[in-house]
Amino acid sequence: MKYTIYLDVLFFINFGMDMLILWLTAFICRQSIAWWRYLLSPFLGSFLFVLMIWLPIPASWIYYICSYGIIGLLMSYVAFSPHSIRRILLCYGCQLLISILLGGTMNWLYFSTPFGTWLNQLFKDQGLQLGEFGILVLVTVVILLILTTGFQQYRSRENRDYYQLSLYFEDKNVYGTGLVDTGNFLTEPVTGRPVVVAEAEWLLPILSEDYQLLVHRYLEQKKLDYDLIAEKKLAKAKWIPYQSLGENRGELLGIQCTRLVMRKGKKCLVQEPVIVGISETISGQKQYQMLLHTALIEQEE
Repeated sequence: MKYTIYLDVLFFINFGMDMLILWLTAFICRQSIAWWRYLLSPFLGSFLFVLMIWLPIPASWIYYICSYGIIGLLMSYVAFSPHSIRRILLCYGCQLLISILLGGTMNWLYFSTPFGTWLNQLFKDQGLQLGEFGILVLVTVVILLILTTGFQQYRSRENRDYYQLSLYFEDKNVYGTGLVDTGNFLTEPVTGRPVVVAEAEWLLPILSEDYQLLVHRYLEQKKLDYDLIAEKKLAKAKWIPYQSLGENRGELLGIQCTRLVMRKGKKCLVQEPVIVGISETISGQKQYQMLLHTALIEQEE
């Protein structure tokens, strides 16, 4: 049995599929892709794949190593430009998994649906003609624009409320991620300052021993130890009243820290001092360590 392979059709189909695979990989791995990398990576992958089909390969194992190994790693590196071996392997592994799943889906579409019949009729006898090529290019460009626009909007919505943090207490500091919480209306009752809420485990290392003891007792007893505050003269301890939906009023332990630096892109916001409420947990998946108050963001904009 003989097969006729049209290299132009093979190149174009691989180029479109590689674009889709890279978009899905970027979506899952939370990577951003520059537009020129979006074009260069699938172009190199498709070109090298067509070159492998055109040139004689002495052994099948060489073909599989090159197509699934070298070319795939090269595409991941060109598209995502990772700064570590671990990151490039993660992106490549995700890309390979998507390729396998997508390949199975495409086989089903080709052999079990009218889509395969339409393709066979489209490329029958003479391969891909200029008009048909133009239609496929137009469709691919439209799909690419829809995918990239949707991806950018998703990333914009996802990232707009996250800030990289540097929190200082006296001469120590800790780094983390903060999420702007539109439901955070906590304020310190005396000064009226907005209160941010931090995860205790993340905050504890920069606190002095007395304040660490106060936090531990607060987490154990679910209330402030006023005797310890008076005995140790912990002037930076604050009482923050709160009320959750469906619950009675409670008291939150607050610690006045020296400075909070919030960074996102080219924006840098500084709050001096800042009152940090203590919570046992903030994010179950450890995506962020602090809930920011909207007033801290709005007053700086």
